[in-house]
Amino acid sequence: IDPSSPAAEPILGFKRLDSGIFRLGDLLCRESHWPFFSRLQVGETQLTLTHNDLAQTLPRFPAGARAWHTTSSAGSQTLWTTHRAAQTHLSTYLCGETGVGKDILAQLLHLWSPRASGPFVPLHCAAVNLSLAESELFGHVKGAFTGAISNRPGALKQAHNGTLFLDEIGDLPTELQVKLLRFLENGEIRPVGADQTTRANVRLICATHRSLLKLVEEGKFRRDLYFRLASITIEIPPLRERPHDIEYLARRFAGELGKELSSHSLFLMKGYPWLGNVRELRHCIERSAGLAGPLTYVLDSEHFPHLKEDSTQHAMVGRPSDPTPILTLHEIERNVLVRTLRLTCGNRAETARLLGVARSTVFEMIRRHRIKPLLNYDFIPPETG
Repeated sequence: IDPSSPAAEPILGFKRLDSGIFRLGDLLCRESHWPFFSRLQVGETQLTLTHNDLAQTLPRFPAGARAWHTTSSAGSQTLWTTHRAAQTHLSTYLCGETGVGKDILAQLLHLWSPRASGPFVPLHCAAVNLSLAESELFGHVKGAFTGAISNRPGALKQAHNGTLFLDEIGDLPTELQVKLLRFLENGEIRPVGADQTTRANVRLICATHRSLLKLVEEGKFRRDLYFRLASITIEIPPLRERPHDIEYLARRFAGELGKELSSHSLFLMKGYPWLGNVRELRHCIERSAGLAGPLTYVLDSEHFPHLKEDSTQHAMVGRPSDPTPILTLHEIERNVLVRTLRLTCGNRAETARLLGVARSTVFEMIRRHRIKPLLNYDFIPPETG
């Protein structure tokens, strides 16, 4: 924010002085830097500074819904696919690693759909007791088993005219897979211990962190049920394949804690595999911000030593049988240059700073290695000339 801007005075309380120095509260300053996503209090109103370049290219999130934040083309494509799938009545399968936000996309599928006014019922299949799994899904009648003191509707009945989200459906017992398939074919529900069937109008969304198709090939999931559930399949790319999102989300999480991230810490984060994806990234920044203390404003690479240690451990896995051939110095230089250009989105000055060389040297290396100046350095193939 430029304190000299006329808009800065009523919003931030800057008072311009003739000497070119500005007063912010009791402090005299020439300029002030505010990180994105930091919160400002103006009277009874709270303001949050956000970076909104991609806002016009993403579908609008429903009021009150959690947003699935992204600035990458892969993330944008995922959101638009979700938005289009929401307009259909088809069962949808969300496939992605742990921590990519499958629960958020499932709720967006519901809220963007014509069923938004109906209930959204989540059921985590891996957390359901096997002996009560059928009752959780289909319900039971009074006296059906010990402890069944009253009739209870299952998740399918609770989601009538709405959406049922079955998380980690790969852990659903085989017996229930047969009954779920029968429901998808005719919409009928038979509660445990009941003689009569009832009906429910439900749209089904399911998710797993493992490939359902692989489970089918291993004989652990019914093939016919898979095809009924995966009428639409949405592949959610992991965070490590979206380096733009790593920086955007990291800045966002840090800003919410009143911190900023240095270029070196961001470079370190972009090179980390993030096996836990967004959930791991948030936890990492919260831990580092907490250990740094309230007096540390900028989080540098020294505040993320665990990233360096974990990256080394990941690199050590499988080393004895690693078939990767030995590279020449020329090939190593080219791979490092391409990777750095990808992480800096093609910014030559930033690339030179991170590599510790002059900017002219970066231009000479690009010419020597014949690297094509693509628009998005996320997609430069490391071995392409």
